[in-house]
Amino acid sequence: MGQGHPTGLTPNLLKLFEARPMLEHKPPVQKRKLPAYTGMAQFVSRFAEPGDPEYAPPVPTCETKAEKKDRIRKLKLEQGADKVAKELQNYDPQSDPNTTSDPYKTLFVARLNYETSESRVKREFEAYGPIKRVRLVTDKDTNKPRGYAFIEYMHTRDMKNAYKQADGRKVDNKRVLVDVERGRTVPNWRPRRLGGGLGSSRICGASADQKPPAREPSSVGRPRSEEPKRGDSRVDRDREKSRERIRERDRDENPRERSHDRIRERDSREERHHHRD
Repeated sequence: MGQGHPTGLTPNLLKLFEARPMLEHKPPVQKRKLPAYTGMAQFVSRFAEPGDPEYAPPVPTCETKAEKKDRIRKLKLEQGADKVAKELQNYDPQSDPNTTSDPYKTLFVARLNYETSESRVKREFEAYGPIKRVRLVTDKDTNKPRGYAFIEYMHTRDMKNAYKQADGRKVDNKRVLVDVERGRTVPNWRPRRLGGGLGSSRICGASADQKPPAREPSSVGRPRSEEPKRGDSRVDRDREKSRERIRERDRDENPRERSHDRIRERDSREERHHHRD
């Protein structure tokens, strides 16, 4: 066997301790000659004078966050107004092929549950009279319900009864809002998507106090914008009856809550009896 290194290290480990090669010698860098410095008096005539427009250029102003927000809001309002103006030119409820045959027998139902079907609406509102047709409005692109419907009754008196009594009725755990059809009965009426609807902030708010025209001399019902006069015993009785009907309907729909009320009353009686003892 050959003679190894005195340290006993293997060749691959000895290579780790070998010295690095010597650095290559490079000649020093020679400085290049630069042109001589000259004065700037010959360029003074090219400078701008205080009266020149280039002497003080305008400082660019940056748009603040509030200004940007206000600009975007105004732009959206202008775009929305243009869109409404274009759609308003094509708005004609009288020529809509999907509308009901008689607007004076049609009831408008809003705030419906999106899962509610036409058969469910018909079953709920048949209590006020026979129904001729139910139209559940859907989106044109997605075909999904938009949360309101039109119900056409066979008789005008049934529509009036539903208009007076069905407001606030719970359908699929949601309180609905009922109204007469105003698109074909109220002049210059606009839907909510075109800036109309009821309310002081709406374009049609001024015409909301007008009663919808009816074929019979009796009124269809009190407008929502009119408040009942205080001290009117008949109005108070009707309001109390409607509230009592809503409470009874809620108790019938929630038997568990009714049982809890009974247990609560029984505990209160036992507690009063214990205090007397």
